[in-house]
Amino acid sequence: MKSIYTTLKNGLTIHSLIAGNPDNPPLVLLHGYPVSCYLWRHCIPALSEHFHVYAPDLPGHGDSDKPLDIDYNLDFFVDFLVNYYAAMGLASAALAAHDLGGNAALGFVSRHPERVSRFIIMDTAPYIEWPILAKILVKAVQSPAVARLTLSPPVFSQILKRVVFAQPAVVTKELLDLYRKPWVENPNGYRLYGKIVSPPPEALIELRRNLQNIAVPTLILWAEKDPIFPAFVAKQLHQDIPDSQLEIVPNCGHFLQEEEPGIIVEKMIAFLPRKG
Repeated sequence: MKSIYTTLKNGLTIHSLIAGNPDNPPLVLLHGYPVSCYLWRHCIPALSEHFHVYAPDLPGHGDSDKPLDIDYNLDFFVDFLVNYYAAMGLASAALAAHDLGGNAALGFVSRHPERVSRFIIMDTAPYIEWPILAKILVKAVQSPAVARLTLSPPVFSQILKRVVFAQPAVVTKELLDLYRKPWVENPNGYRLYGKIVSPPPEALIELRRNLQNIAVPTLILWAEKDPIFPAFVAKQLHQDIPDSQLEIVPNCGHFLQEEEPGIIVEKMIAFLPRKG
């Protein structure tokens, strides 16, 4: 697994983790808010045995550029993916996406289906009607004071252990440092923490009728105990995307890559076409 920085056509410098043999089929992994590409760190080694893996930090996240003068809406993130694919020389790739990355991916696969060979969508917000806990969390961090309090180690730890994860023991100091560092050490970090989730749901959501027209083979991989985007969201999405499979992963919360990476990798490898 190597760490690289790439400047896109739109001028943004994006950090990525790259792993695997370039001769293997490409696989792009997108994380969500408020984490980074390191969300996938436990999955990448096994995935890279079969795929050439690209895991970028979304703009505003991780070690990628953090501009304050843009709107972090769906059009922006879809444009980011267009530019990222171009910079990486990807005509088409399998795409797996989680949370905010899932919003970007749903827009991308809907508008550029020829660029996605297979699609995996995980624990995201595909509809304007966001679940109540998601609304509360997003609204709270839009306050600068609350954002700063939320990012303090004790509060951040308790939110993860009591709200986000189904397996609290997963929340280690290493995990806390990985999640917090990009926000607290960057001059724009605290301001961006709320700004990135400030667009209203309608600015981040692909139209439902467009989701119903997705023809790319799709795996909906969802955490059984996600309190932010509960499993009923996955079941509705399964009904809306015609050529989709639904897999509910037991005993994990919102960040299922952290809690059950072995199961996640197994389901992904079984779904994605491999070389040979």
